[in-house]
Amino acid sequence: MELCYFADEIDKADFDASVRLGAEAGATGIELRGGIWGKRVQEIDNDDLKRVQDVLAKYDMVVMSVGSPVGKCAHDSAAEKAEHQRVFDRMIELAHAFGTTVIRGFSLWNPNRKQGDRENRPGVANYLDAIVPFLEPIVKTAEREGVTLSLENEGATIAGTCAEARMVADALGNTPGFSFCWDVNNGIGCGERAVPDGYAQLKGRITHLHVKPNPHKELDPIRGSEMTYAELLAMLRTDGYAGNVSIEHWGSPALMLKGVRQLRAVLDAM
Repeated sequence: MELCYFADEIDKADFDASVRLGAEAGATGIELRGGIWGKRVQEIDNDDLKRVQDVLAKYDMVVMSVGSPVGKCAHDSAAEKAEHQRVFDRMIELAHAFGTTVIRGFSLWNPNRKQGDRENRPGVANYLDAIVPFLEPIVKTAEREGVTLSLENEGATIAGTCAEARMVADALGNTPGFSFCWDVNNGIGCGERAVPDGYAQLKGRITHLHVKPNPHKELDPIRGSEMTYAELLAMLRTDGYAGNVSIEHWGSPALMLKGVRQLRAVLDAM
């Protein structure tokens, strides 16, 4: 497993600095979402792309996931959904340019998100008639282009738990153009036990993993459990997981780098 992190959470303005600091802390790649000299990934042009490639080469780093915003749009806005489908085409271009097959995506905004993610789950079955027509052409294009939409379970979207994400997957069918980005904390935040409950829903189709801190801003134990990330990663490795592990939302640049160092120690020990 390789270690990456969201570069924009180290430095939003100086991309070079964010990559250098992450590499020094022990990361081998980044998740590209924003902080690209003030731009978000969906805003960069080909000149920016070349600058990013030059910086990555300078520090011997790679893009491990394109952290796209695709799917963070309203379920009842045809215009927004069409725009996000167009954005995905650009994300494929970037994935090819950076040599990754993983493009993160989402299952449309949870219409109850402002009322609290955990207590106000919208019910995936109530929105499959919006989610499936939105994601189906994206997933088909991904399969044709040799990449995958790695769906992140997030409480602010309709699929916040792993079980909810699995319902989306089942509705789309078994295709390499669709996989899971498992955000362990997000599922827990929606009231789902990560192991064995959440993991059982995603096992075998995970292509990316997000690692967030517990309430004490430490790696271990995993939020709301006695499990450590060493134990979770060992389980994933035994089951054949070969994706990346990505540090996200530790609260500050210093804490993000702390998370990278802590996770580096875990991976090295494995």
